[in-house]
Order: sequence, then C-alpha cells, then structure tokens
Amino acid sequence: MDESEVVTRMMFVLNNFKVWDLRTLDWKKDFDAQGMDSLEQTAFLTSFEHEFHTIFEDHVFDSFENFDQVKRHLTNDFHAF
Repeated sequence: MDESEVVTRMMFVLNNFKVWDLRTLDWKKDFDAQGMDSLEQTAFLTSFEHEFHTIFEDHVFDSFENFDQVKRHLTNDFHAF
C-alpha cells in the first residue's frame, strides 16, 4: 500500500479521537511520551486494524512503540487494504 494512503487513513482515525493537533503530531515519539496509557494504545491500534481490515499479530501489536512503526508496518502489510 502506498505510504501517503496509509498516512491519510491513519490521520483520519487519529482525528476521530481528537487527542492531538495533527499538524504537530510527532510520529516518532513513543506512545508513553505522548501521554498514552496501555488502554489508549490498544484503542488506537485496534482502530487502525479496523480501518485497514487487518489484524496485527500479538507479538507485532505489543512491539509498536510509536505511530511511525505502525505506519511502516501497514505500508508493508500485504493483507491490509
């Protein structure tokens, strides 16, 4: 999947949560450093799974530390659409 499409769709999901100013969001900043607890992280990641019609394997799901890693994974996920 094209990276620009992944970013656009991820921004759509993030916008629905209305937590950050998306213009200044640091994609490489760790979830913890952005003030997200584990429940919020789970909510975001499952929302991305729904948006992209894919499922992150448990070891992958638990390894995400920031939005950039999620974006890179989705860009290379051949099951996502």
